Amino acid sequence: MITSQSIQFAKAVAIEDYLAYRGFKPASQRGQRLVYYSPFRTESTPSFSVNTAINRYKDFGSSEAGDDVIRLVQQLNGCSFSTAVAELSQFAGLENKPHFSFSGQIQHTAITEEIHSVKLLANTHLIRYVESRKISFPIARRYCQEVYYSQQGKNLFALGFANDRGGYALRNGVGTKRNLGPAGYTTIDVPKSTTINLFEGVFDFLSALEYYGRSTPTFPTLVLNSTTNLESALPVLESYKQINAFFDNDSAGQIALSKLSKLELSIVNRSMLYANHKDFNAFWMESAPKHFPH
Repeated sequence: MITSQSIQFAKAVAIEDYLAYRGFKPASQRGQRLVYYSPFRTESTPSFSVNTAINRYKDFGSSEAGDDVIRLVQQLNGCSFSTAVAELSQFAGLENKPHFSFSGQIQHTAITEEIHSVKLLANTHLIRYVESRKISFPIARRYCQEVYYSQQGKNLFALGFANDRGGYALRNGVGTKRNLGPAGYTTIDVPKSTTINLFEGVFDFLSALEYYGRSTPTFPTLVLNSTTNLESALPVLESYKQINAFFDNDSAGQIALSKLSKLELSIVNRSMLYANHKDFNAFWMESAPKHFPH
């Protein structure tokens, strides 16, 4: 149950500190106003402003009015009000939070990371992981890599799915589900098509390939890697006449589908295929042949 005290506690989190935690740095500072490249999309001119005096933000690239940190978390994560309050309460309790100083630098006292190498998929642990998700090695190797990186002085590795900005969506089956480097969506081109497939995450995309028995998609494909990247992906999506939306059957997926439905395009809700499952991968893991992968 959310109490009024927990809501006030969440609202007290400084927007600039939470953005620093998520890896967003201000492009400039004008008095008590910090100006950012929008965390919701890719842009060439900063259009996102934070008023540190009243702890509210304004996204000038959106029609929404300025709002507080709870709404920011809802928008970034595609989550409910209660989930956003819970995340902010957890963030407020961190002992070593990254924060923005007015010298213009962000101190990441809790997280320091660096990519050391990216290799073709061959690591047996990662292969077992993708196979546990009912994705065959040839399909996984075609679209994913091994990413070796350091975080807080520890050397780590994970399955990496590259996005169009040079970052990676990381997965390893033991808790790692995050982005490394610039966040963004991933596009896979198929020429001369007026239809595009749209997925939330890499395993949904790979599951679709397995389900339809293909090594490459029939139509151009865009994998968001997070529903927060939907806004930045709209210019790409709007260049097609039809969008096949393979979203998750949860609140974030419903919100994303609702945003798409406002476009003057033909939107086909392909999630009906796996209506009784959270997402395409959950459906595929249950419906794949018992001997799969081989």
